[in-house]
Amino acid sequence: MKPEFLLAPALSLLFPLAACTPDGEASDLADSADSETGAEGDPDAGTSEGTDEGTDEGTSDGTDDDGTDDDGSTDDGCPDENFPPVSADPANGAYPDPFLDVYCEDDEVIVESNGIPAYEFVELTPNPLDEQDWRWHFPRNPELAAQTTEVPLLGPAGTAVNGLPFYGPNEGPVPDPFGDPIYNQLVDFCAGHTGGANDYHYHTLLIECLTSAVGPDEPSPVIGYAFDGFPIYGSMGCLDDDCDEVVEFSSGWVQTGDPSTYAWDNHEYQASDDPTVLDPCNGRVGPDGDYRYHVTASFPYILGCYAGTPTDNPREMPGEMPGEMP
Repeated sequence: MKPEFLLAPALSLLFPLAACTPDGEASDLADSADSETGAEGDPDAGTSEGTDEGTDEGTSDGTDDDGTDDDGSTDDGCPDENFPPVSADPANGAYPDPFLDVYCEDDEVIVESNGIPAYEFVELTPNPLDEQDWRWHFPRNPELAAQTTEVPLLGPAGTAVNGLPFYGPNEGPVPDPFGDPIYNQLVDFCAGHTGGANDYHYHTLLIECLTSAVGPDEPSPVIGYAFDGFPIYGSMGCLDDDCDEVVEFSSGWVQTGDPSTYAWDNHEYQASDDPTVLDPCNGRVGPDGDYRYHVTASFPYILGCYAGTPTDNPREMPGEMPGEMP
């Protein structure tokens, strides 16, 4: 029997427990963007003709009159302002204080972190929490690729804005072979836990655990970055330039079997003409012409694939979550 986890109430409201296989369809995102966002009357239409080559050549620079970009970054293109300061939680007295440093070098964003959460750590797996020496790097000016790339089956796929990594929507071989850890309730109140390298990581991203909360009818802030450089927003976003309509975006992946094991094999992507349904990578081109991901209430939660070209970053050693769960 699995133990009682601190999943509720934060996740019980957000995840109704619904779930690309790693060997699944590697769709051409450019073609997908043309077919799903180019229809007349779609506010996300207006993306450039460059999508067939996998680049968004017509994307605006997104700079406002005050010298900041639409995503809150400074006009030099470094998104360091999207990473709020971190501070120690008194309940974590047994651990080092969290550390985070974000800066840009040439055409890359650098995120350095010691892997310690800024909220109370609750040990749910057999793996203790150890300090890490993370140094993530990803493109400062990401571009859509001609073909999508699979997210790692195990190991980091990107970073949250607190410098802690997020993984894909499956676990390792134990305790439920490659099952969905959210479906199996193996995560804490912030949708994270420690893995085989004693590293704390997420399987989805929650605004309230990462940055300042926003109102229920406001667009979500940036809460992470994939290793291809594209930002990850919460589930809410704008359908038009003036943001007169704020909607909740949803995944196009549907559950086809029991994701308690082999989560990818028990889901498939179904395209939709609904502008609130995301592409196979769990992203979309916004009304500003820029591509971004959104977290969703159901599988794959963060990323279904990479829309751009991911950089190489530290990977956890194989064997996540060794030993049986208590």
